[in-house]
Amino acid sequence: MASNARRRSGTLRFPWVGWLVWALTVALLAGLVWYAGGPLARDRGWLVDGGSPTVDPRVIARLHPDPVLLGAGVIDPVGVPDAAPADPGRVQQAMAATPPELPGRYASAVADLGGGPLHYDLNSTAPMIPASTLKVMLAVAVLDALGPQQTLATTVVSPAPGMIVLVGGGDPLLASTPTSYPFSSMVSPPTTEALAASTAVALTAQGISEVSLGYDDALFTGAVWHPDWPAVDRQFIAPISALVVDEGAAASGVESASPSAARTFADQLRANGITVTGDPSPVTGVDAAELARVESLPLSLLVQELLAHSDNFIAEMLLRQLALASGQPGSFEGGAAALTASLQDLGLWVEGHAIADGSGLSTGNRLTTGALIKALQLAAAREDLAAVLSGMPVGTATGTLTNRFVDTQSAPARGQVRAKTGSLDQVSGLAGYTPTADGALLAFAVLG
Repeated sequence: MASNARRRSGTLRFPWVGWLVWALTVALLAGLVWYAGGPLARDRGWLVDGGSPTVDPRVIARLHPDPVLLGAGVIDPVGVPDAAPADPGRVQQAMAATPPELPGRYASAVADLGGGPLHYDLNSTAPMIPASTLKVMLAVAVLDALGPQQTLATTVVSPAPGMIVLVGGGDPLLASTPTSYPFSSMVSPPTTEALAASTAVALTAQGISEVSLGYDDALFTGAVWHPDWPAVDRQFIAPISALVVDEGAAASGVESASPSAARTFADQLRANGITVTGDPSPVTGVDAAELARVESLPLSLLVQELLAHSDNFIAEMLLRQLALASGQPGSFEGGAAALTASLQDLGLWVEGHAIADGSGLSTGNRLTTGALIKALQLAAAREDLAAVLSGMPVGTATGTLTNRFVDTQSAPARGQVRAKTGSLDQVSGLAGYTPTADGALLAFAVLG
């Protein structure tokens, strides 16, 4: 992978498409979030000071050192604050200011975040390509299935004296060192460095100083890239594997990231005084005593990282975890089936929906803005889904919204709007929530 930014992106080779959707969004928000969100919203502590357009997200983060919040935000982990219902007339008035007769096909919806019917409906039942707004649905589904405290283990086992195996558990943020994750100032993923140190201690206690190393990545199966993804989009995501270090940063252009992860671990074992003979080799079906392990960040934090940075790799890894939790194979097909079933069970599925992957990179995905609104409302209603709301980036402050709302027209949204972005070739979208001047919290979704 060439850069961390690239694996947290989607393609938008026709920028005018994004501008048109943005025009709709800005018109909505400018009408609702006037004079910096209104004194009531600010008094209730819902707002984030977005500062200048170049504000460093880490500055915002220091306002709230609790990593669960990913910096100060509109919503905290305990759920939605008390909010007044929105005035439907105000919503309609705001949407009346949208640019008339924009080319293309668009859908948008607005409702109270706390629940209830739509206050604004433009093609809200029309299936649209969601791009990365699909990650909202994935986040809801995986938290519902696994729970916010679930962790994923990476282990080292010893099937025979002098032989050890590194077993991947599908942790999307397993890092090589404490600083190798680009956002390590926000969260601290487990590291192979720590795992190697623990393994070396266990081996030394057994009087072993030389080993052969195998690696087991059999937890996930099937293709490592989705067949729908154009070759150009492979720059935005590493090959999917149950054993990956640093999100596959050293695995560019290969069919598996696992050998690179195993080599990194071997080098770290050597740094701890253990001789590793030969090259790491693939093994499967190992049933042996455990020597050491590291646990992933809890799922709530993985979801927040997924949403804040629109991380395609985390999305596809969590899609496979959802598949396994649902009794499906850990593959694209298994994940799509599991996510479909989950959305059906949660009441978020409508005719015309289609799921192809977890990241939204596939143009085979279809969602409606009405369903996205329901997903946001569900997250607001359930404490175990709170990470869906607290994980969304803040306008002009954090994540993928750091450089959004920087112009004068959209300035009222700075530090207030929290939303998931979505962009592909000729597709753009935004889904999230915002406080209003009259003390309401609104969920909104725009796709086009």
